[in-house]
Amino acid sequence: MNRLALPLLLFCSVAAAAAEIDESRRTAVVRAVERAQPAVVSVHVIHREPVYVADPFRELFFPNSPYTYRYAGEKERITGGSGLIVSSDGLILTNDHVIAVSPSRRQRRPPRIEISLPNGRMLEAKHVGSDNFLDLAVLRVEALDLPVAPLGRSSDILVGEWVIAIGNPFDLGPTVTAGVVSAVDRDFQETKGDYHYRNMIQTDAAINPGNSGGPLVNAMGEVIGINSFIYTGSSYSTGSIGIGFAIPVDTARRFLDEVRTHGRVRKPWTGILGMRNLTPKLGHYLDLSISQGALVTGVAVDSPAYESGLERGDVIVAINDEKVRGKEEAWGILKGLRVGDTSSLDVVRNDGEHDITFRLEELQQQRQGWY
Repeated sequence: MNRLALPLLLFCSVAAAAAEIDESRRTAVVRAVERAQPAVVSVHVIHREPVYVADPFRELFFPNSPYTYRYAGEKERITGGSGLIVSSDGLILTNDHVIAVSPSRRQRRPPRIEISLPNGRMLEAKHVGSDNFLDLAVLRVEALDLPVAPLGRSSDILVGEWVIAIGNPFDLGPTVTAGVVSAVDRDFQETKGDYHYRNMIQTDAAINPGNSGGPLVNAMGEVIGINSFIYTGSSYSTGSIGIGFAIPVDTARRFLDEVRTHGRVRKPWTGILGMRNLTPKLGHYLDLSISQGALVTGVAVDSPAYESGLERGDVIVAINDEKVRGKEEAWGILKGLRVGDTSSLDVVRNDGEHDITFRLEELQQQRQGWY
């Protein structure tokens, strides 16, 4: 063996080992992040709010009165979260609670929305539409050839599979956390604010304030959910304890189809004016054979529900083959449907069980406030 052979052999061995180590670092998680992260944006909402200060003169003559304070100008308050680019021409999906576009009583004008791309580029966004029940919203920016993350299917999620949460927690910038799918089909009977969360994906990937609206992706880099909220275990904790929830991408996909087709979110209308929980005592009083369900307390005349035969006093026990134990479950299912969808109700009256089916119509302006 000549003098150069041994060093060359050693060099090749080291290079081969380095290449093997480098390849081992490129795990499925790394490849998934590389595929999805370019389409994840940071959302900043700039609110302009009035400032009032105490006026000593007014305080003297109007103590403990609203007239004590005078308008002293405006200040900016910035909130935010994350978003996902879903079309190359500028459509961005996020949570409705992230943007909160409806001006509060303290605001004089709607907030301004700014989008920060992973490369640092800043764009102003316009609100296209929201689903005020499902906590989803769509924004639009004036840009072309934007990166788009592939949407997967949430219907075939495996409990225990690896997932990655991507977003902008605490406004730190693009951040990645990994975990597993802890559970699926989590329903929350009580609404959280104005939102109904159903069939949620539970994960132990760290989700913190600011992650809302960002994607939960699988090991293939496909989006399977929209990160929405966390369980903290107390009223004062603000960080993740490993229990986070994401809206299934199948739900988000239907919402996006509605916006793309109609340019807005059409509000569905059943004509059911009210429901209450059926209790064992109430069921006995009404001479019913059941003790759980959603008792219908009112139906609008000439509505889809009315025309199909639904009556005041009917008890809904299932909707589209999903069991209903109370009014929150019933509202949650109905509010997740779209205009044109068919609703099949299993109802119980004191004369027996009945099947009632109708198609949801669009809620007209004169009926705003109904459902």
